[in-house]
Amino acid sequence: MKAFFSLVIIAFFSVAVQAQQLTADELLQRSQQFHDPMGRWNTSRIALVIHMEVPGRPTRPSKVVLDNKANEFGLEMVQNGNFITQHLDARDSATFTLNFIEPDSIMTDSLNLNLDRVKRWRDYYGYLYGLPMKLSDPGTIISPEVTDTQFAGQPVKAIKVTYDASVGSDIWYIYFHPETYAMVGYRFYHDEAANDGEYIVLSGMEIHKGIRIPKDRTWYMNADDKLLGTDFLKSFKVTY
Repeated sequence: MKAFFSLVIIAFFSVAVQAQQLTADELLQRSQQFHDPMGRWNTSRIALVIHMEVPGRPTRPSKVVLDNKANEFGLEMVQNGNFITQHLDARDSATFTLNFIEPDSIMTDSLNLNLDRVKRWRDYYGYLYGLPMKLSDPGTIISPEVTDTQFAGQPVKAIKVTYDASVGSDIWYIYFHPETYAMVGYRFYHDEAANDGEYIVLSGMEIHKGIRIPKDRTWYMNADDKLLGTDFLKSFKVTY
């Protein structure tokens, strides 16, 4: 009997040590397996309805379409009483409408409707809602160490992410649940020594056709924990 319990204890500590010795790449693979077990993200068309709430401002509803197979992007939003659509095709050609008609150059300038702007929207939504799958994109540098730490009042495992200079200069930390490997938040810095940048707490989970993405995202300043706002995911659909 003593020998049996000794084996159980050894096995328990062996599993615990193995869990602690996860490399960052292994942790990322497990998280990607949790969020996208069939590997569909890069070939799917994702439709999101998001309500952004910022203190002191009216709610801004948006519909985002990430067509990762066709390499197209669409954004519809209500802003300052106007209904605006932006579309980017696979050739990086952008089109816009303002209240269902094509705006003139004066209106596009005043509303900042231009190619660079819609590309930034595509990259913004594609990156944040594509995590952790997007961490396998070219130019991503994953530091090999996994850190056991605290985030938003809970124990987590963390990895550090940087990028080739051609991709970006920010420093990111991605936080994962220590048992399920679900992503629970992330933090970025422009200058880590200055403690600038923001952190985002994730809550809830939506699943459709096997893909799991966090439901709501609440943003805070790194420097003083000031609440910036929350993106509430109202609808999530994978059409192929």
